[in-house]
Amino acid sequence: MKHLLSIITGLAVLSAPAMAQTAAPSGDVAIVAPSQQYCVTVMSGFPNDDHVARYQFFRLTQDIAEGATPQFRAALSQYGDADVNAQTPILDVIEAIANPVLRQAAPEMVIGFMEHLIDFEDRCGVYLDGQISSLKAYDGDLIWEDPLIAEDALFLRQILSESLERAGASNDPSHAFASQDYAANLISTRDNMEFQVFTTEIDDLEALYMTDLDGRLARSNDIINKEMDRESLDDAITLANDMDKDFKEKEDQRRLYTLWRILGR
Repeated sequence: MKHLLSIITGLAVLSAPAMAQTAAPSGDVAIVAPSQQYCVTVMSGFPNDDHVARYQFFRLTQDIAEGATPQFRAALSQYGDADVNAQTPILDVIEAIANPVLRQAAPEMVIGFMEHLIDFEDRCGVYLDGQISSLKAYDGDLIWEDPLIAEDALFLRQILSESLERAGASNDPSHAFASQDYAANLISTRDNMEFQVFTTEIDDLEALYMTDLDGRLARSNDIINKEMDRESLDDAITLANDMDKDFKEKEDQRRLYTLWRILGR
């Protein structure tokens, strides 16, 4: 996995009271809705409170859930089998999905872990949107279309697709279309991402080429200017020498004329 562990290292511990409590008169006990309590419980399993890591994880979770139609989620429910609940640390869930041994030996567990993340995004989407908006307002440098997050999300989705294939979903008449359609969409997404990378690299090469060309033109202009300056200097020296020679000749003639007048008297 290229970037995922660096992204999720130190995911957020959200303040449960801040999210869980609804407005209540002073001294009263706040009321927590069941779905709200679930979201608070899951979010409290994030390793730390670094705001960048928390933002990256929320965006990663949103990208992971992309393309999970009701039909596809039915396939996940059918083939997923993992001992995971709201108290399971999210970091453990991610690490289990990325574990190559587990992917080969127990694809149904990987499916179950991914189903947990997708279900979390579905049930807690409002909280994710709220937290993302708050974090972007707090730190304007946070990137929405982060290519590293998109790459990691696609990697996890490909793991899920491969796990469903190993579990036999593609041969199940009830879930074959949903799983195959999901896999086809992943190929399209990968192609689009690679094209974006390609265009970015082309733009970088073009910028590098233009910078190099500008440098070469600047150096050429400097050389031309120096040559022009040298020619101008040579012309100035020649002119000065000519004027000096002419002045000397006229001065010699004046002196000879003066001497002739003196001797002529």
